[in-house]
Amino acid sequence: MLDVLQLPFLQWAALATLVLAGIHAYLGFHIVRRGVLFVDLALAQMAALGVSVAIVLGHEHDELGSYLLAFGMTVLGAALFAWLRGRARHAPLEAFIGIVFATAQALAFLLLEKTPSGPEHLKESLVGSLFTVEPKHIAIIAVLYVIVALVHVFLRKPFFEITNDADAAVARGRNLFLWDFLFYVTFGVVVTSAVHIAGVLLVFGFLVIPAVAGVMVSSRTGLALAMGWVFAIVGSVLGLVMSVSFDMPAAPSILVTLTGLLVLQGVIQTVTRFARR
Repeated sequence: MLDVLQLPFLQWAALATLVLAGIHAYLGFHIVRRGVLFVDLALAQMAALGVSVAIVLGHEHDELGSYLLAFGMTVLGAALFAWLRGRARHAPLEAFIGIVFATAQALAFLLLEKTPSGPEHLKESLVGSLFTVEPKHIAIIAVLYVIVALVHVFLRKPFFEITNDADAAVARGRNLFLWDFLFYVTFGVVVTSAVHIAGVLLVFGFLVIPAVAGVMVSSRTGLALAMGWVFAIVGSVLGLVMSVSFDMPAAPSILVTLTGLLVLQGVIQTVTRFARR
C-alpha cells in the first residue's frame, strides 16, 4: 500500500479528492437536512449538459467557454429549483428534480450521439478523469472553493435557518426564493468545477454519503460536519488505493468504497445499540 501511495498520479488524484470532499461534505449536510437529496445529481447533470453543448458548438478545447456554458446551465437549474420550492404543492419537489435530471441526461445523450467523440465524453461525464487531472486545475478549483466557503461563512445564518426550518425562516422575513437561489448558485459553482474531474456519479456520492454518515452519528451540526469530512477523506484514499491496486476506474472505486463504509458504519452502530440494550 505504501508503494501505491508514492505514485505521483495517485497523489494528485488524492489531493483533488480532498479538495472536493472538503466543500462537498459541507454542502451535502445542507442538502440532506433540506430533504432534496437529488438536487446535487440534477445540477451535476445540468453542468454535464452545458459541457455537451460546448462540445457540439466546437468549444471542446475552450476551457473557459465550456465552464461558462456548464455554469450557465447550473444557474438555470438553481433558479428553477428555487422557484419550484414554493410552488410544488401537488407533487414533491424531488419529483421535479428527478425530471430535470433525466431530461438533462437525455439531452446530453442526444447532443453527443452524432459527435465522433460522443461515447467517450458521455463516459467521462459519469466517471470523470481523476488520474489525469492537472495540478493547475486543482489549484483553480481550490481557489474557487475557498471563495464559496467564505460566502457560506458570511451568509451562514440565513442558509442554516432555511436548512433547519424553512417555514420559521420565512416567518422571520427571509425571502425563500432569494436565499435558495443564492445557495444553489454557490452549489452550482462547486458542482460545475467538480463534474469535469470527478464525474456526475462521484459528485453525487461526495455530497450525500459523507453527510448521511455525519447525521447518523450526531444531530449536532459541528460533530456531523466533522464526521462527514473524516468519512469523505478516508473513503477517498481507500477508494483510490483500491482503484490502482485492482486496475479499476477511480471515481466508481471511491463511490463504492464510500457506500461500503456507510454500510459498515450502520452495522457497527446497530450492533452497538443492541449491546447497550
